[in-house]
Amino acid sequence: MEQDFSDSSATSSSTRSPLLYPSVRRKRKRNLTPSPRTQSPSSRESDDSYSSAGVKCPRHDHVANWDILTLESYGLFYDEKATELSELYNSVLKNMYTYSVLVNDATFWTKLLQIKGFLVELTKKCLHSLDADEGLAKMEQLSSGDVLEETKKCAQSIAKIKVEIESASSLDDLSWHLFSLWHAGILEYVQYYSDFIKELFSERRIGVKGEFCQLLTLFSKIFLINAVRGDASQTVQMTLNRTETASVPDLRYSLQGDSTMEKAGASLITVSVGEVKIWSHAHAGHTATDFNIRDLMLTGQSVETLLGRHGGELLLETKKSVIGTTCLGIICVKTMIIFTRLDMDKTHLTHLVEGSKVEDLRSRIHYSKPYNFLVKKDREEILDTMFHFGLLCRVRSSRVLQD
Repeated sequence: MEQDFSDSSATSSSTRSPLLYPSVRRKRKRNLTPSPRTQSPSSRESDDSYSSAGVKCPRHDHVANWDILTLESYGLFYDEKATELSELYNSVLKNMYTYSVLVNDATFWTKLLQIKGFLVELTKKCLHSLDADEGLAKMEQLSSGDVLEETKKCAQSIAKIKVEIESASSLDDLSWHLFSLWHAGILEYVQYYSDFIKELFSERRIGVKGEFCQLLTLFSKIFLINAVRGDASQTVQMTLNRTETASVPDLRYSLQGDSTMEKAGASLITVSVGEVKIWSHAHAGHTATDFNIRDLMLTGQSVETLLGRHGGELLLETKKSVIGTTCLGIICVKTMIIFTRLDMDKTHLTHLVEGSKVEDLRSRIHYSKPYNFLVKKDREEILDTMFHFGLLCRVRSSRVLQD
């Protein structure tokens, strides 16, 4: 039974009385242990906890040290141009649902599509007031008053939706559970966004990697995803050409609950966050036919280093990937995200692990054009895909609620 993953489904109109909503996250007091946003600029710049490079690997290699030439020496190459997002992930998502035994259950499949369509529309209604059409440069020019007004409008939209849900007829347990996760996630994201931009304005500075990593983490929660931050406990190791090589992605989206893929902590998406001050060449007008990822213009980090590290992380994640030697990823640069997919040839991988020659072997990394998730047009193009990821991350626990 084939499904079209580019199609947003009809929304559900049934609702039920509310459960207790999680409160909006409050900003930490200054006299407590500092968060990334409350640290001094110097400590923020040197914070290794947000960088995979901070994980030491004595007498071993680490993909944080790779550049694109290192990656290509292992036979991994980025495409010459971007791929449309629907084409990049459509077949993979179909296979994921097949593995999860969802396409054989029409009732459950239909219910998930209804919930996804419902949440897509709610997200569009709530986030439009936070748009920064000129990207992060405009964000950093906002006054505190502008931020307060935008946040107020967004909060009003969320509150209005809550009232509508409360006053309508009942949602089933599955729909209510996922709606509650969405509601808690969008509140947390909006609060962090507001605090973050007000702090940038008041301190007359630009954001650093850890803060954008946290912003993406909370943005992901809107889509029911609990992203895991990389640290030493998340290290993945693989022997490549007889050298033990390590990797710690900045973020990882993993399956939650019992997985039919029979992999503990199975990874769905691997995220690399760039350490940059300025980026360009990522305008909304870019299409898959005119964007080459090597043309990114970054200040604070070389494109070659970022692409080499991300490719290395995708390679090592084949040990945890829920879809075998295909690995999905995201490159994040401030508020710009690029979706990626590594198709690793099995013979190629075997040769790398065994230390055999790979001169004639090639595996490709495909990627999308850049999307700035603060820009309405860009954000709305990725909502459907992000909610698919969120539902897949929670598919097993969701099935329990459905049953």
